[in-house]
Amino acid sequence: ILDQQMYHFYNTEDIMGFKLTNNGMKMVLDVEVPTIIASHFDAIIHPFLQKNGVEIKDIDYMIFHPGGKKIVATIEKIFTEFNKNIDDTKAILARYGNMSSATVLYVLERVFERNPQVGELGLMLSFGPGFTAQKILLRW
Repeated sequence: ILDQQMYHFYNTEDIMGFKLTNNGMKMVLDVEVPTIIASHFDAIIHPFLQKNGVEIKDIDYMIFHPGGKKIVATIEKIFTEFNKNIDDTKAILARYGNMSSATVLYVLERVFERNPQVGELGLMLSFGPGFTAQKILLRW
């Protein structure tokens, strides 16, 4: 792990999270989440990478939390503009579905199975309640 950082989407507590009900915890996931992620993408990713002296073009593995079809489609469109794919993310979403932000660890496991080479870089990105984005920069 080279670096990690959390990005907070302020005043969005009602967008993503959990509500306690008489029947247990109920997940809250507003339909605007993909739009909000897209509108904040530059602020989430670029300063973090610049701080570490890298750009998206330098990243070998995009390890993205499969937070649902619409979120994945939004992120895939953004990363495609940078000639990056999130195929591992899509495979995990198809196989297991969205199991909350920890699902990103299944994507990481899939990357490990491909035996990354020493020195290759990975960008791990997960969204979670409160509405936050956790970023981790990895080097094998």
